[in-house]
Amino acid sequence: MPPATITLPGGQTWERHAYVFWRVRVPLWLVLGSVGWLLAGVVGSVLGAGGAVLIEIVFSYRRPDGLAGPTPRNPPSGPGPSGVREPRRPRPSSGAGSAFKEPPAAT
Repeated sequence: MPPATITLPGGQTWERHAYVFWRVRVPLWLVLGSVGWLLAGVVGSVLGAGGAVLIEIVFSYRRPDGLAGPTPRNPPSGPGPSGVREPRRPRPSSGAGSAFKEPPAAT
């Protein structure tokens, strides 16, 4: 059974979030290995199987925090963001906001 987490060079840890079912895994390995064999013999077969493993890793593992890019190991110290944002408030729908319009200015 494949490991639940893998550590890549550079210290990045990825967690398994999906399992490639054997009905997908075996044909993937066979097709890419066969195509590699037809194109470049034994070396191509090894490269094709390696490509199949790489595709399986891409679709099976994900960073645990869900970020796309690398995170710094030592984040800069100091004050946080300069301001605090208020959470978004829901907007009224179907014309309900019209009751709160300001009256027209008197002339």
